[in-house]
Order: sequence, then C-alpha cells, then structure tokens
Amino acid sequence: GLALCERGVEVTLEDVSPSSLSLAEDYGAGKRRGAEQAGPDLVIVATPPDVVVDVVHRCLETFPSATVIDVASVKAGIAREVAERSSHASRFVPTHPMAGRERGGAVSGRSDLFTARPWIICPQGSQVTAAVRAFIVSLGALPVEMSPEDHDDAVALMSHIPQLVASLTAARLQEVSELALGLAGAGVCDVTRIAQSDPALWVQIFAAN
Repeated sequence: GLALCERGVEVTLEDVSPSSLSLAEDYGAGKRRGAEQAGPDLVIVATPPDVVVDVVHRCLETFPSATVIDVASVKAGIAREVAERSSHASRFVPTHPMAGRERGGAVSGRSDLFTARPWIICPQGSQVTAAVRAFIVSLGALPVEMSPEDHDDAVALMSHIPQLVASLTAARLQEVSELALGLAGAGVCDVTRIAQSDPALWVQIFAAN
C-alpha cells in the first residue's frame, strides 16, 4: 500500500481489525473502502494462510472484474482449493514476494520492501498473469514464474527451514545463563533475528507445507 500510494495509485484497504485498519490509514497505506466505491482492478489478499482461500473466494465473487492475488508463503494447497471452490479461479493468481520482515503490522511497513527482490508468480491465464507481472515490476520487484509445487519445494529449503532453525536456536538460548548470553556476538544475532516472527503464523506455514 505504501509503495503504490507513492506511485499515485488509489489504494483501498479492508481489515477485520478496525485498529489495524486505522493504523494502516494513518501510515499512508491507503484509505478504507467505502460501500459505494467502484470495484478495484486488482485485489491483494494479505492474510494468514489459514484464511486465504476464504478471502480469495469472497473477493472473486464480490469483484467480478478484478484480478485477485495472494501473497502467502505457501501456494500448492491454496491454488488447489481456490480452483475447487470457485468458478472464477481463472482470475486468481497465486504469488509470493520473497521479501519480508520479522515484525508485522502497519508500523513495520516499508515502501521499498520489494525493491530488487524476487516475487514468485504461479501462472494462470496469459492475460491475468501479464497484468500481475506488470504490477510486480512497477514495485521494483523481479517476477519469477514457478508452479505452486515447485514454489513450495523451493521455499521450504530457502525460507522455512531457516526460520525453523532460528526459532529452535532462540528457544535453546532461553536456558542459558546471563553470563553466557553476555558472550553473544553478531553470529548469534544473525542466526536468531527472524525468530522474532509471529509464531502463530509460522505454525500455519509449516502445517501447510
């Protein structure tokens, strides 16, 4: 939202949490959606994995002319379930930007987050895929096409295992003495930085992949 607003794109926001929605507005990520507004051209579903399919299905039904993408860290199960549930699945493109931070929420948003980072697309029809590719390029990211299965195999190794190792290492450090912790250097900080990520979110990601 921050990156799009900087580029003069009209962004509307929805969130189940009124406080999160207000915070995103205050930080300049867009404006809350009004009931009388015209439907969007593109819907970006940025929710935890366990509700992505429900939200994508609702958006496909609510906005009949919109392309819908998600940005979840798993793809195969989501793509399969959307195809099974929706007669409009051809307008849905599963995607995953390989850029993120260990802290979530509007206060951690950055408009340059996607610059020069891979953004994976799991292709659908050529027309909608081309539109999504153009959107990704407009944010300075690098589109990479992969099947949902190849994506899940790749990120399991490149993203999910490192997160698991970081979390296990951080958990082990809870048992050491203050004296031992005082010896920690940059290596410990590097290895455990992403262990600050939301554990509930990662439980969903591991379960889904």
